[in-house]
Amino acid sequence: MDGTRSDESAVSAFSTAIIARTCSLFLDLGLKTRAPATDPILLRIFRMLYAENRSLQLESFHSDRVCEDWTHEEPLSPALFPFAIAAVCSRWCDVAATVPEFWTRMTITVDKNPTDISAIRACLWWSRSLPLDITVTRSVVDHDTPDEVECQRAQNIRALLRPHFNRIRRLHISVLHSATLPFLFTNLDGPAELLQSLKLASAIDDGDSTRTRPSHGPLVAPVLDTLDISGRCLQDGLLQNPAHIALMPKITSVNISRYRPSGTNAVGLPLWQTLRTLSQLPMLDDLTLCDVQFDTSQNIPAGATFSLSRLQTLAFEKLDDSRILKAVFAVLSTARLSSTIITDCQVKTLGRICFTDYLTFENMDVSNNFVNMLRHWNGSSLTLDNCAGVDDNFFNIITRPFRSTSEDECYMAPRMTKLRLLNCDRFTAPALRRFIQARVRAASAPQWGFLNPQATESDEEDMLTMNTKAIGWLDVRGRGPVIAEADAAWLSGHVSMFSWDALQPDGKKYVVEYYSRKVVVK
Repeated sequence: MDGTRSDESAVSAFSTAIIARTCSLFLDLGLKTRAPATDPILLRIFRMLYAENRSLQLESFHSDRVCEDWTHEEPLSPALFPFAIAAVCSRWCDVAATVPEFWTRMTITVDKNPTDISAIRACLWWSRSLPLDITVTRSVVDHDTPDEVECQRAQNIRALLRPHFNRIRRLHISVLHSATLPFLFTNLDGPAELLQSLKLASAIDDGDSTRTRPSHGPLVAPVLDTLDISGRCLQDGLLQNPAHIALMPKITSVNISRYRPSGTNAVGLPLWQTLRTLSQLPMLDDLTLCDVQFDTSQNIPAGATFSLSRLQTLAFEKLDDSRILKAVFAVLSTARLSSTIITDCQVKTLGRICFTDYLTFENMDVSNNFVNMLRHWNGSSLTLDNCAGVDDNFFNIITRPFRSTSEDECYMAPRMTKLRLLNCDRFTAPALRRFIQARVRAASAPQWGFLNPQATESDEEDMLTMNTKAIGWLDVRGRGPVIAEADAAWLSGHVSMFSWDALQPDGKKYVVEYYSRKVVVK
C-alpha cells in the first residue's frame, strides 16, 4: 500500500490502497482475511487515536442519557480515522481490521472516482454487527456539470447497505442530483430500530422529474430524532404517505431543503399540507425551511385545525415569497419560540412575527418592512449579521418612539436588552450611541405598563407589559465602523456588557479594551 497524499481524503486513499493490495482479500465466496495481525504496541497506539476521536455526548435530543460517540470531523478529511492509518500500509490495515469499533464510522463517495465496492465491503465486514454511522457524499460538487452515472453508483451502494439497514444509527446522503436520492418507503423501508439521524440532501433539484414508485411499506424508525430531507423526498414520501409519520414519533428536528421545480406551470410544495404533516410530529421543536418553493395559493381546508405549538426554534433560508413567512407565523400564533433565524430571504414584506425571544437576520436587505416587524416584536435579543440596511437612518427610526402621547411613549422592540451587530459597516458609532441613549432615558422614565397583547397568565411578570428596557448587552464585531474615544467611553459606562471589534477595509481593527475602555487600533 502507498502512503496517503496530503491533497486527497483519507477515504479515497484507503479505497485506492484496498484495490492495490497484492494479497487478495476477496474471493467469490466472500471476504477472506489473512491470519489476524498481532502487534500489541501498534494496536495500543491505534486505540489511543480511536479514543481521541471519541467523546461523551447526549444519546439524542430527547434523552438525558450520556454515551460515548464519534467527535465531529469532516467526512473527507485527509486525517479521518481509521481510514488514514489503514491506507499507510497493509500491516497497519491488518492491525486496524482486528478492532470492529474502529469501522463503525464510514464515508462513501459517489464521484467519478468513487469509493470502491471492495472497500465498502471491507468496512461492513470489519465492523461485525456493531451500529454504523454512514455518510454518502461527493468529493466535488459542480452545479454546472451533471453526473449521469451518480444515480447508478448510489443504487449499487444502497444494495450493499440494505442488509445492514437495521444497524445504521446515522445515514447522511448528500449528492448532486435529487433524482439520486433514495425513495422513502421503497429504497428506505422496513425496521430501522437504531436510526437516529437521517439526511437526504442534494445540491440541485432536478425539476419536474417523474419520481413515481410504489411504496413497499413504512419506515419504522422509533428513535429517529433528526430528519434533514430534500423537498423532493418529502413530496414523494411523507406528503404522499402522511400516516407513516406516526412511525417516527420522536423526531425533534426537521430541515426541508431544495425544492425548485422547473417549467412555466411548475407548482411548489403544498404549504398547508406540509405544515399539517409536520404538526403530526408530537415532539417537533426545531424546523428549518431552506431554498424551497411552496404553493401558497391553496387555502386551509374548512374545519382543519393544526398547530406547531411545541416548536422552539425556527429558521428560514433562501425563501423568496413573503406569504410563506406570513403563513408559518400564522400557524405559530400560539407558539412561544426561543429563536427565529431569517437568512438570505428575498422577501418584499416582513409583517407581524409570532413571539420569539432571540431574533436573527443574516444577509438581509433590512428595509422599512423590517422596522415594521420590530414594532410587533417583544423578544429580548436581536442579531443583525451582514444586513445592508443597518445604517444611520435605521437607527434614527428605531430611536424615535412610534407612539407618543402626553402621558406615554412606546418604542420598537421594547423588551430588547441584547443587540449584536455583525459585519454591518454602514452605520456610525454616534448614531448607535443616540439609540442607546434613547433607550436608557426611556427605561429610567416612569412607565405606565403597556399591556403585552401576546402575554398569557402564566408568563413571568416582565412579560405582562411592554415597558421599554435599556440595552444591557452590545456586541459589534466583524466588518464595522470606527469608534471615537468619547463614544467608547460613554457606551462602556452605560452598557453592562459592551464589546467592539470592528474590521476596516484596510485591514485595521478598532477594538475597545474591556477594562481601560480605550480604543486600540490593531
